[in-house]
Amino acid sequence: GETDGHHLDERLEVIQKPHGMFLNVDTTTVQGIKRAQKLGLVPSKMASVIFTPYIHEAAVLFDKNHRGRFFTMLRDPVDRILSLYYFKRIESNDTNSLEDFVRTTGENWMVRMLTGYTSGPLSLSVLDAAKEILRSKFLIGLLDSKTESFRRFEEYFGWKFPSPVSQTCKNNMYYFEWISQNPHPVPESDDSVVSLIRIMNKFDVALYEYAKQLFEEQSALFWEIEVQQPLYTWKSDKSEQLDKREKIDNEV
Repeated sequence: GETDGHHLDERLEVIQKPHGMFLNVDTTTVQGIKRAQKLGLVPSKMASVIFTPYIHEAAVLFDKNHRGRFFTMLRDPVDRILSLYYFKRIESNDTNSLEDFVRTTGENWMVRMLTGYTSGPLSLSVLDAAKEILRSKFLIGLLDSKTESFRRFEEYFGWKFPSPVSQTCKNNMYYFEWISQNPHPVPESDDSVVSLIRIMNKFDVALYEYAKQLFEEQSALFWEIEVQQPLYTWKSDKSEQLDKREKIDNEV
């Protein structure tokens, strides 16, 4: 990140944090992406993973010799907004009601960030564009299926955790010390505020339902667990598997 004055650094450096090692750039902001481009983040090959909500702006980091592949972890829009509300209450002592928060914090964030339509009314054609971007560019993960999602990420990107120490670290990060944990009350599905969230975020709700469909379809890219079989087996030979993986390769 660029905290603690690292936004003034003139070269890429590795920073040790409690949850791992990071580079001194912040790709979660447009300005940070521009700085990362200037410092040659991708050509440096110092980063294995880049996190950003700005997928279009981040394209400048790549070129024909340095390509990337998108992956994402999606959350049910209702759960995401509820969690964000209670998180902000803790972080900033926000006293607004949940209904006021829902009405004033924007809507359909996923569709808008995927398509670049950050303002103005949305339409079904914009939703269709967001669906196509997810289908053709992304390896899909779902927070409701976190274990299977991370397993797919590990297999697709070749992430290895060879030692007991690294496995323990992974488990602590993924489950026991999940930094986005935010316990909060969960309203009933017919609660008026839940209904309001669904109405105001109808495009995100529709996109999430489509993402769940893609998640199931992308299982064909990976292994399946055979009944009473302790080991995982491929659904197809390696060459066919690689052909399938190319379907979601992002050629930025």
